[in-house]
Amino acid sequence: QPHVAAAVVAQPVAFAPSQQGMAAGPSARGLNLHPSAAGMDPYAILSRLAGVSIKQQIQWTQVLVGWDMPNKYLVSDPASGQDLFVAAERSGGLASMAGRQVFEGGFRPFTLDIAMLTGPNSAPHPFLRLERPFKCTCCCLARPQMHIFNALTNQLIGTAVEPYSCCYLRLQMQDDSGRDVLGVNHHCCDCSLLCWGCPCGCQETNFEIKDGDAVVGNIRRQFNMAQAIGMVTGVEADSDQFAVDFKDVQSPEWKGALIAMAIFLDYCYFVKGGQSARRESALGRTWSVFEQRDR
Repeated sequence: QPHVAAAVVAQPVAFAPSQQGMAAGPSARGLNLHPSAAGMDPYAILSRLAGVSIKQQIQWTQVLVGWDMPNKYLVSDPASGQDLFVAAERSGGLASMAGRQVFEGGFRPFTLDIAMLTGPNSAPHPFLRLERPFKCTCCCLARPQMHIFNALTNQLIGTAVEPYSCCYLRLQMQDDSGRDVLGVNHHCCDCSLLCWGCPCGCQETNFEIKDGDAVVGNIRRQFNMAQAIGMVTGVEADSDQFAVDFKDVQSPEWKGALIAMAIFLDYCYFVKGGQSARRESALGRTWSVFEQRDR
């Protein structure tokens, strides 16, 4: 029997099969999701959503010269295509700037705000804050963590952890007391990862979200045109896209935590930085061509 995850503001992550409310929330299609309709409450918007699309914004300085800037993601309603939230990494000054140029995405510390879009002339309203401290990770020691805070109350919602694992892409979500409540698990030998960029029709990678043995949601990494162009030209940039299906997750705070988990998944396994970003930039590819000619 899957355990019932701890309540956040008296709301469960998902319901056990014997309980009422097992069905996912109503589809967002046809609902008015404009911020004014929800009284400027991002959690009211999340409560109406059955899923979201997350699209990483391309950094042209990374594409051209391999200089890594703070990451930015747009979160939209897949039913209407309306952009609802923005997730933006803080610049963090000189130390963070140096860290982005030295560390790969799986190692670099960051602070990232998820905010509600309120209009073209208004500043976004932050409602989630993600904090990933630097850890000197070695095998099973000092595994990467990301803390998820409600930015409106400054309370800890949960912590995403990348546990030590061999041949698996795994994340674990813990509640505010440190108890494991959700898990993401995917085998690294899946064809969609081994054949990434190959036009074989298997480019969508599915990460199941589990509460015990029950699947309560999904995070799907989707292949996109920018990555297809990168595979042809050899000039690649971070441009990941994810589709998050909340399925049986009803609490708006935990829906927000799943958005955060998808972003943490991107940083842990797919975000480039440091030497790889410079090597796969237009300047890096051009430099490698000249080096080969000189040999």
